[in-house]
Amino acid sequence: MEITTTSTTTDPSTAIRTVRRAQVDLGGLTTSYLRAGAVGSPVLVLLHDGAWGGSAEASWSRMLPLLARDHDVIAPDLYGYGSSSKMVQLDVAPYEFRLRQVAALLDALGLHDEPVRLVGNSFGGAMALRAATLPWFAWRLAAAVSIAGTGGPYRTREALAALSHFDGTAKDMLRIVTLLTGRFPGIDDHVALRLEDACDVGHYRAVSAAGLATPFPSGPKADDDYPRSLATVQVPLGLVTGRQDTLVEPGWADRIAAHGPTCRVWEIDARHSPNISAPESTARLLLEILAELTDQADQAARR
Repeated sequence: MEITTTSTTTDPSTAIRTVRRAQVDLGGLTTSYLRAGAVGSPVLVLLHDGAWGGSAEASWSRMLPLLARDHDVIAPDLYGYGSSSKMVQLDVAPYEFRLRQVAALLDALGLHDEPVRLVGNSFGGAMALRAATLPWFAWRLAAAVSIAGTGGPYRTREALAALSHFDGTAKDMLRIVTLLTGRFPGIDDHVALRLEDACDVGHYRAVSAAGLATPFPSGPKADDDYPRSLATVQVPLGLVTGRQDTLVEPGWADRIAAHGPTCRVWEIDARHSPNISAPESTARLLLEILAELTDQADQAARR
């Protein structure tokens, strides 16, 4: 599969960019991913949201060509989503086995020692923050940015309930997308894109499995000291919060940043997924954030 994004201007800075889809076998499981940009540029890994019909294409296809001007951009379909294997591991946290998928993908692409910039939206943003707290992944990171992903806490009960179910119709997918983005030009095309993946039987089962009720006691939960665990993180972290975001509690980013000395907060006039509804302005903001976090890391290294 090949996705091409074409500019209608002759400005060299907005030249035609080709986004290629590829896949790799990782221990018998398929990881499908999008890639754009020049090999040898700073590596930028993009993690999509965890809503119904989520995928690299749904979250990032309109931003990829813009980010690829300065980066080697890799956007995987996480397990359970898109064209990757429809699997779910239920004995670990949902972000953990997918971060192992990302680490294995980087190794498979020959990026064993290359520090990467990790950016995610919603569940993908939560993965980016959690990655910085895990020693087996944090060493790979040059910086991490979460767009509306809290890492677990500070999500509203109403949001969790509203996004937990999907009835398989276009009308219900429109409801879900509207919660993420509000209305925006192109929303009907986005709904159609997500609907195709969301109606895949494997995807539906994989996403719904984590919320499946059982007749057994849940038992004691493993200790989780997040977000306090951010106190010892050395990776520069960016938190992007939308003033119109109704899916997370107001002030979540400042509450997270209070635990992490390397955290910086950017507040924007947006809902939960501006990477979908406003890709051009979000790409510009993200490049600014990554530049500032890189400067932050350089200053810390010189101390």
